[in-house]
Amino acid sequence: MRMGEYERLKVIGESEHGLYLGDGETKVLLPLGQCPDDLLMNDYIEVFLYTDSEDRPVATLKKPIAKVGDFALLRCVSVTGAGAFLDWGLDKDLFCPIKEQNYHMMAGEDYLVRIYLDMVSNRVACSSKLNRFLKADGEMLEPGEKVTIMVADFHQDWITVIINNAIKGSIFPDEWHEKLKMGEVRDAYVKRIRPEDRRVAISLRPQGYQAVLGERDRILKALHDNEGVLPVSDRSSPEEIHRRFGLSKGAFKKLIGNLFREGLIEIGANDIRLK
Repeated sequence: MRMGEYERLKVIGESEHGLYLGDGETKVLLPLGQCPDDLLMNDYIEVFLYTDSEDRPVATLKKPIAKVGDFALLRCVSVTGAGAFLDWGLDKDLFCPIKEQNYHMMAGEDYLVRIYLDMVSNRVACSSKLNRFLKADGEMLEPGEKVTIMVADFHQDWITVIINNAIKGSIFPDEWHEKLKMGEVRDAYVKRIRPEDRRVAISLRPQGYQAVLGERDRILKALHDNEGVLPVSDRSSPEEIHRRFGLSKGAFKKLIGNLFREGLIEIGANDIRLK
């Protein structure tokens, strides 16, 4: 049985404290207050495994915010000399040892942590020292590839993100046109991979021709909402285009060029218009 994971186990016994579940080798207690009324001997049930306040393995039907191997934004609820305790949705709070904290944690604050299993004690714990769990290079990724990101940290000139729960990446100002929150998870796209070190830059929008197709309806809607005219064209500055649409000038020119060839718009010196 793996602590900090979900397991499908068989009911193999009962006691005054609850039902015993087993995997053929070991057994664990599902406390009485969590046993479904219709759960019978030899039935199977999916549970989450962790250790209780006395460090005994225990099963629960409650679902934690995250499991071993996940990154999660959790709130610190108390601090001791040995470390901090964070709320992860279970009766027993999740421990973050002092040595696993980038900075001393404070009760009431939220922290992005990685949940791991301490192989010595067999206890589930967490760490805010994220870099040791992340690859710095994106050798397995390709430009334009769709990925899942989690917002990990904010800096003056970039946002650090976690790509596919495994790789460190960055969003730079030219793509930073939406309000993002720490711990937010969303789809994104590989914008480029730096050749010298394989570090990954991320875009929130599709790349290449798919990016043009994805923005087509938004431009047309903006035209309809503004009586068929927008005071921006292929001669506008990159800053003005990015301010209005969050697009690079190159992508915008490609987009309105397609709309022009479809016969949907006219392109003027200082504006675009619906036909």
